[in-house]
Amino acid sequence: MKIPSDWLTVRVENRPIPEHRDLPPMPALRIRREWEKLKAQAVEGDEVWAFANPSNTWKRLGKHSGYAIVRKGKIIQSVVVTSA
Repeated sequence: MKIPSDWLTVRVENRPIPEHRDLPPMPALRIRREWEKLKAQAVEGDEVWAFANPSNTWKRLGKHSGYAIVRKGKIIQSVVVTSA
């Protein structure tokens, strides 16, 4: 899934953002692992951002959230960690 830059919500310095911490252990572990794999692909100067698609796209695309590596203002890699 190609992530538009307007879906980016917050820069993430540490692994998974607070909304994922209340999940059951297995889904939370999967999300942490996906974040760690993505973060391992980042190089110096890259930023990791959380993303979520806007509610006006949910009917057409479903609800998605995840993380993206941003390099020089462009999303170069992303991972969807929740879908509905």
